[in-house]
Amino acid sequence: MIDDEVTARKTKLFKELIEPNLNMVYKLCLQYSRCSDYVQDNYTEVLANFYKYIESYDEKRSVLTWIHIVTKRYVFNADAKREENLPYSLDTSMQILDNGPNECNFLTPDNYSQFYSDDILNAIESLGEVYKRTLMLQMAGYKLTEIVEITHKEGILKTKNIETVKSRLFLARSQLKKLLNRDGTRKVKQ
Repeated sequence: MIDDEVTARKTKLFKELIEPNLNMVYKLCLQYSRCSDYVQDNYTEVLANFYKYIESYDEKRSVLTWIHIVTKRYVFNADAKREENLPYSLDTSMQILDNGPNECNFLTPDNYSQFYSDDILNAIESLGEVYKRTLMLQMAGYKLTEIVEITHKEGILKTKNIETVKSRLFLARSQLKKLLNRDGTRKVKQ
């Protein structure tokens, strides 16, 4: 009997608060999902989450703000949990084989020395290892989120914090600016 009352109360609240705003919930799932493949799953799970916790809504607050916050948090958490369970696909230690091991004609985090002058290489080598690795990943074309994943996996980054990566990139570039001219030659000390 108690379960029926709880279910009836939750259903009534869900119909009053959530059903009139289903389009908003879907739009928020679309906006905050990291991958378009996750949108429908996130939408379904968010609605189930709203039903489960509908009684936690405080009527003194705006229902639209509450819906926005709950949806955003749930989507971020669901996507993060999903991605934790995916196999790690960024293997930076792979060797690209075309006609031979030295036939690679684009920058990777490991072959950068063949693309830069001695002055630039000396400046890069003077950076601390964590700064150098982060910078080389960015110069090889990795996105910030990918750099976070790679450096965290390698143990260079203790927590997955994109702000730490941004800071390291800024400090690495600042150090290079102190050591190099705009044309890549070493600055002469005066």
